[in-house]
Amino acid sequence: MRSNGGDTEHIPVVLRLLAWLTILTSACVNQAASATVFPAEVTYSNRTEETEEAKACEIILDASNPPSAEAVKFVAFAGYNKYDGAVLAGFLMAAADLTANDKYRIVQISDAVFSSREFTSLGHLDYEAYEDGTVMAATQDPVVAATFVNAVFAGTYEVRFARSDSRGEMRTYKIASPPEEAVTNSFMRCLKLFADESSRTWRNINLRRLSEDDWNRAGR
Repeated sequence: MRSNGGDTEHIPVVLRLLAWLTILTSACVNQAASATVFPAEVTYSNRTEETEEAKACEIILDASNPPSAEAVKFVAFAGYNKYDGAVLAGFLMAAADLTANDKYRIVQISDAVFSSREFTSLGHLDYEAYEDGTVMAATQDPVVAATFVNAVFAGTYEVRFARSDSRGEMRTYKIASPPEEAVTNSFMRCLKLFADESSRTWRNINLRRLSEDDWNRAGR
């Protein structure tokens, strides 16, 4: 599910993105020639997303390496479906280039991967690509979700992707700094709140199903 916008049994779903931070020193500068990038600028922030269908807690990574025009946004999220309280966690990834008009142009990417010593998204998260060029990967397995979130907290990982304009060459951004304590604390507070809400939603649904089952049995 896609949004516009420590209880591992109910780790919270969903989102969007479009905001970029980097500096362009030359209008002719394109993405870095190297396939491996050690970004000079790495910032983390938080956001809470809510739609009619879902709620999500987010940790947002913005990475860039001036004077390259390329910027990467990686949004780790955890949330739940309002309809049935189901857990959903994963990431949304996008890349963009800063243009001569100081505006970002999102580029089409594919083969998005999160990889760390503890976790890799390949084989563990389900993928979906969108027309705007972004890629989302997510899971409804609480154990997998917890492992992924802990890997983000650890702060030593890679985000990889291929640009459609690079003939399939993989771009690897190596991240070596964890989110600040204020960011992780805010995320955990959000998770705790959403875990409680998810539990209530799940209990209410099961009570309603029980009531309907009792009614149907009584009418037989």
